[in-house]
Amino acid sequence: MPKFLVVVLLLLCIYVLAGWEDEIVYMIMIDRFFDGNPANNDMGVEEYAHDNAHYNGGDLKGILEKLDYIMNLGVTAIWITPPIANQWWNPWVNYGGYHGYWARNFKEIDEHFGNIKTYRGLVDEAHRKGLKVIQDIVCNHVGDYFRLIDGRYERNQGSVPTPAPTQYPFNMNNFNDPEHRKLNVYHWTPEISNYNDENQRYNYQAMGLDDLNTENPLVITALKNSYKFWIDEADVDGFRVDTVIYVPHEFWKDFLLSEDGILNFARSKNKDFVVFGEAWRTSKPFEETAEQFIAGYFEDGFNGMLDFPLCEEIKRVIKNSKPTSYLAYRLEIREKYLKKGLLFTFIDNHDMTRFLKGSTFNRLKMALAVIFTIPGVPIVYYGTEQGLLETRAAMFKEGFASGGMDHFDTTTELYRFIKTLSELRKKYAIFRYGRVKPLMAEISGPGVLVYSLTYKDEKAFVFMNTSVEEKMVVNLESGLEEGSVLTPLLTNRLISRKVIVKEGGKINLTLPPESFGIFMQTDERRKIRKSPVQIKITNFTEGKKITGDFTVEGVAHHARKIRVYFDRKTREYIEVKLEGKAEERWKIKVDSAKFEPGFHTLVAKAIGKTPAHRAFSTEYTFELVLPTIELAKIDDPLDDDKGPFERYIYPIDITFKRQMDIEKVEVKQIGTNLVVSIIMREVTRSWAPPFGFDHVTFQIFIDRPDTKGKKVMPYQNATVPEMMDWDYEIFATGWEISMYSSEGAEDKKFGKPLSPAPEVRVEDRKISFIVKGSSLGNPTSFDGWKIYVTTWDYDGIEGRFRPLAEKPGAYIFGGGEENDPYIMDDAVIICSSNIGK
Repeated sequence: MPKFLVVVLLLLCIYVLAGWEDEIVYMIMIDRFFDGNPANNDMGVEEYAHDNAHYNGGDLKGILEKLDYIMNLGVTAIWITPPIANQWWNPWVNYGGYHGYWARNFKEIDEHFGNIKTYRGLVDEAHRKGLKVIQDIVCNHVGDYFRLIDGRYERNQGSVPTPAPTQYPFNMNNFNDPEHRKLNVYHWTPEISNYNDENQRYNYQAMGLDDLNTENPLVITALKNSYKFWIDEADVDGFRVDTVIYVPHEFWKDFLLSEDGILNFARSKNKDFVVFGEAWRTSKPFEETAEQFIAGYFEDGFNGMLDFPLCEEIKRVIKNSKPTSYLAYRLEIREKYLKKGLLFTFIDNHDMTRFLKGSTFNRLKMALAVIFTIPGVPIVYYGTEQGLLETRAAMFKEGFASGGMDHFDTTTELYRFIKTLSELRKKYAIFRYGRVKPLMAEISGPGVLVYSLTYKDEKAFVFMNTSVEEKMVVNLESGLEEGSVLTPLLTNRLISRKVIVKEGGKINLTLPPESFGIFMQTDERRKIRKSPVQIKITNFTEGKKITGDFTVEGVAHHARKIRVYFDRKTREYIEVKLEGKAEERWKIKVDSAKFEPGFHTLVAKAIGKTPAHRAFSTEYTFELVLPTIELAKIDDPLDDDKGPFERYIYPIDITFKRQMDIEKVEVKQIGTNLVVSIIMREVTRSWAPPFGFDHVTFQIFIDRPDTKGKKVMPYQNATVPEMMDWDYEIFATGWEISMYSSEGAEDKKFGKPLSPAPEVRVEDRKISFIVKGSSLGNPTSFDGWKIYVTTWDYDGIEGRFRPLAEKPGAYIFGGGEENDPYIMDDAVIICSSNIGK
């Protein structure tokens, strides 16, 4: 293709970005949204039921009937999962294609969802109401109709409703037929065993799904024609493209940018047609490897990409209470990637645990506030506005995890909140086009995050506190003149009142736990009275390293008392009385045993004759290095990963090894932190988990001897050993880590979420969980504490522990029954600081 054509098409992509910046997207899983036509629910082949594995009854007519509900939320576009004809049931994995990603025919509507007339009617009505429609598409694979095991081809004869796709050339899938094999429509390869291997990713079967040979011109042409069909027939406004990282870049350039490609065809009908892709990659804190990887797809013709790195960082920081500096970094570096293409922002979706599960309404609101106040296109996953917890729960009363009731209440707290956010984003262009600049963040844990946005002559500020403790913003450099006034646009748990910029353009503000506030600069000015009070810390420099106990010294002017604060907490460490002299020196001693190791902040406040006479010192960051105390070390027998009855069998998918067999456990104390290290027989990263391990979950129960806890282990059909109860639980997968107290815990319910969640570090086969002392009540001793470690595996899409049955399946444990304990291996540890003496 001529180079000038590529340039023109890429310029067209950039043009589209300007229009889509103004959109707000609502993502819908068709089968789980609303049942508008019960007559198409059950095709009589046992593919329909009200559990998470089967079709539930949602359809296109159901979406059509609820367009007013969607529109009133404030969104401007809907993204629907693939409506095309799918494989209804796959006996190899005991799961159905209700989700739309297992194609049977790319040019037909699935019988459970309606027909082309229904689809066109939905799009037409959405357009009439001012809503755009984005269709999800797949180019990497079809359903699971064949497999190769040890080089032997096997056809899925039990597949429902057909044993092969029904559309040419995708129906040519019989490896044993010379004509089919010659056409080479598929990669005749085994299942992916290592998702980090590029060759496997491009050419093997992802999750057992039949991998299309996207280097084959016959396949490329068929896929182009299939998706042009929907642009023609349904008049959709864009495509969201599934699993783009499993297809070579050369295919996307041809599929999107060639003369007969999707973009050229679409733009002849709709100049604002958008194509954004799913490249599920995340970066580690303070790295941008995923952003660099994702940005490569803009060169392939995608004018937008899903912002997975931001999603992961929001979960780390806001849900799991990691340092807010992680998110500050992410917000800062994404500025340069916004220049390359559009980023679609989200906090959860149909393939991951919902943000609210294991979190709180306040934290969910904070997460939503982030994506609604920064450039990009925010996406709300259906049911978020109703507080749904299960990933693919149904919105209608007959469906999965609905609780027997419909969920279309427009008066719920979250519905009204998202509607308010939508109105705010539409009203103020600064949140769509502003330049983001982080101004303040925490280095070592949850707490303050402040960022500003600048657009033309406007300036806005977003203040957040991710901690469960009250925090304060001190001497924030606002870049505004003193006396400037910020007016609140939206606050949560923060008093909605104006903020006055103090002397030197500084802002001081108290932030309640789990609060946020969105403020806009105004033209109003206030006169600032000068305070005679001054204070200075004299024995600290920025970044100072300290070992053991230490002192803080300083000088104050005209102060009656001074207060010393650590980590921006509003509860002072100590208060010292002074005499109000023109100059007085002061000094305090600090007990390091009351602190966690790592970085901390320090600031002092002086108060004069009246509360109005006050001043803060410069804030300093310092590093506290504390000794390590060994508390326990045990060996666990190998080959005992067989469950409590010694008969459990691992699932049979090739990515399962012996990942649940515990070899050793070590426990250490550093300051008030507890470190639990588990050495495993085997650690795998087949699915590229962000925390560095997969196919094992750890359920770690901690018993402190001075309190009474619980015995029941939530969702595990078991109780902790007789010698203990538990007060804290750590639930850890390679994608999600949460911590709970025993308060409110039941057989089918986790306890009260705790913050911050533990930090995880993986070194070869050693997985360490660093539990912050603040989550445990800041104990100075762990003598007599007991720890119970168990292993199993978790299905993030299903939002549940993997099931147990008599016979194992691809993702089902064998050797037991559904109600037997979900424990593959376990270990009990008793802590003592005398272990090394």
